[in-house]
Amino acid sequence: MNNYLIKKTKLLRKGLFAKKDIKKGELLFKIDLSNLPRVKPDARLSKEEEMHMDYVGRGRYVISFHPYSYMNHSCNPNVLVKHKTIAKSEFYAMMDIKKGEQLTYDYGVNALDQIDKELWKTKCKCGSDNCRRVLSTCFIKQPAEIQRKYYNYLPYSIRRKYKLKLQVS
Repeated sequence: MNNYLIKKTKLLRKGLFAKKDIKKGELLFKIDLSNLPRVKPDARLSKEEEMHMDYVGRGRYVISFHPYSYMNHSCNPNVLVKHKTIAKSEFYAMMDIKKGEQLTYDYGVNALDQIDKELWKTKCKCGSDNCRRVLSTCFIKQPAEIQRKYYNYLPYSIRRKYKLKLQVS
C-alpha cells in the first residue's frame, strides 16, 4: 500500500492518490472483506464509518478503512473494479495514471446491494466531460452503455440473478 496516499481533495473530502506512475491494466490491489466484523445497516455509526460501510452479501455489511475505501466517484473513472465475489474484488488501472493523480471508480456500477433498487441518488460533482449529472447507485437504472461496459465485472451470482433485467445484450 506504499504506492498510494490518502489526502484531502478539492471538494474537502479525502481521496486516494497515486504515489507513482501506474500503467493501464496494472493490478492496484485486491480486497477481501469477508473476514471483517459485521455491522448492521441501521447501527449507530459515525459519519466516517458510514462513508466506509461495504456490502458483503446476504444483507451483511462491514466497515473497511482499506485505502480503496477513500477512492471517490467519477463518471470517467481511471480504476476498474473486478468483483470476484460480492466480498472479494480486484482493482485495475483503466488507463495510465500519473503520479499525484487521484484514483477514482464509478460508484454507480459497484454498489452491489443496490443492483435493482435505488437507495440513494445525488447530484454528481465529478466534473468529468461525460458526467451523467446524477449519481445513482442502482445498476439497473444506469444507461445501457454503462451496463454493457461493466456487466462482465460483476460477480457471477449477480450476473446470473439479474441478467434478464439488465440491458446487456
